Amino acid sequence: MCVKDSISDMETPISANDALSKIPVVEEHVPGAKILHPMRRYVQIATLAILILIPASGLFRIDPEAGGFILLDRQIWFSDMLIVLGFWIFVASLLIMMYSLVGAVFCGWMCPQNTVSEWANQLTERLLGRRANMMDVSGSIMKVAVRRQVLLNYLILGAALLGAAMFYALIPMFYFYPPEAIWSFVSFQYDERLAGSLHWIYFVCVAVMLMDIAVIRHLMCKYMCIYRVWQHSFKTRDTLHVSYDASRSDHCSNCHYCVDSCFLAIDPRKPELFDSCVNCGECVVACDELHSKSKKLEGPGLLRLAFGDEWKGKYKGALGSFFGRARAVTLATLVGAAMFGLGLYSYEPAAFTVEPVKDVQNSQMLDYRINIAYKLFRPEMMHIRVLGLDDKVFSLEKSELGFDGAGRQDVMLHINADMPSGLYRFKVTVESESGWSRVFNVVHYAGRVGSRAS
Repeated sequence: MCVKDSISDMETPISANDALSKIPVVEEHVPGAKILHPMRRYVQIATLAILILIPASGLFRIDPEAGGFILLDRQIWFSDMLIVLGFWIFVASLLIMMYSLVGAVFCGWMCPQNTVSEWANQLTERLLGRRANMMDVSGSIMKVAVRRQVLLNYLILGAALLGAAMFYALIPMFYFYPPEAIWSFVSFQYDERLAGSLHWIYFVCVAVMLMDIAVIRHLMCKYMCIYRVWQHSFKTRDTLHVSYDASRSDHCSNCHYCVDSCFLAIDPRKPELFDSCVNCGECVVACDELHSKSKKLEGPGLLRLAFGDEWKGKYKGALGSFFGRARAVTLATLVGAAMFGLGLYSYEPAAFTVEPVKDVQNSQMLDYRINIAYKLFRPEMMHIRVLGLDDKVFSLEKSELGFDGAGRQDVMLHINADMPSGLYRFKVTVESESGWSRVFNVVHYAGRVGSRAS
């Protein structure tokens, strides 16, 4: 029985599908199509998130009311010169390093304009067809696919573009208002920190962004963006660029897939003829995808992102190119970082002035305004004292002053009118519970001539 069973098992026919399923399939790794494109999408989304988190977290925000900006949860005035100059020198030198190393990669990987333009193009193609270009400099009319000429598609596209415009118009507000004020604006709640005409300003911004997203799109990058030109001024042949494998140029016969995938309409097979590439890598992805799907074309795609002047046979690599190009701005980077660090170390969390208040009815100055400005966004208690005067000849409105966060408050100091004539020198001291203290010297003349604060 065992022999018969084994013979019957051997004679059982195997179907073609079962046989093919047992053959091991080794899929070739396609770096551009599987890594480059998803990585670029993650970077674009992360950039939008960072643009919102930077002001929302208090890392950097403009403070128009104080005439300065907020950095690392500190209120920075333009009088904090070490922090201001050090910060901008450090950031500018780092950007120059980035331009010299990777070229205009910001435009291709991080620019919010290109991100929303690509999303709008993909959505338009999905709803209206591939030839539904919203604007073309050639003057061609938008061609909507016959099967896509449905009212619902137009409504979905319009609603999606309007939503994107409303979201993009909201991002700049984070750089002027804290998240709590933004929520009050969105939920139509009253907030004294919001400008009265802010809803009208937001409406204008939404209209401009809608025009940009719906019509202009990549034309901004092609013909209007000055920042892209600024980045290209630091670009050389050692900078990151698209490299073309000319030894397999026969694969490109009658193929323009890489050109069609480029939103700047650049032919990456002739890299020596153009200088407006933003290193987005979409042409690399397109060529890799074509080679992975083709049965005739072997090997990886003909395009890749590379460093070095390959036209002269020089290849330094990423680090070699970076250190070779960064010598001119390395000193500026170190100086900016040192100035910024020294500015933070010597940062004054508060400041105050003592100013005389002139009485309109008589020329004698008997009142002084003590203006205290607190620059940190955390609670603090200030203690005020007057030294050098008898307690009987003056009265202080408050000797303690509490702050919930950054802001200004006034405390009035009154000098008695029956004080004997003469010149009096006294000091006003302000001390915080965290340890900060400063002294302001005041010269007061009792009489009808005046007073002076120093």
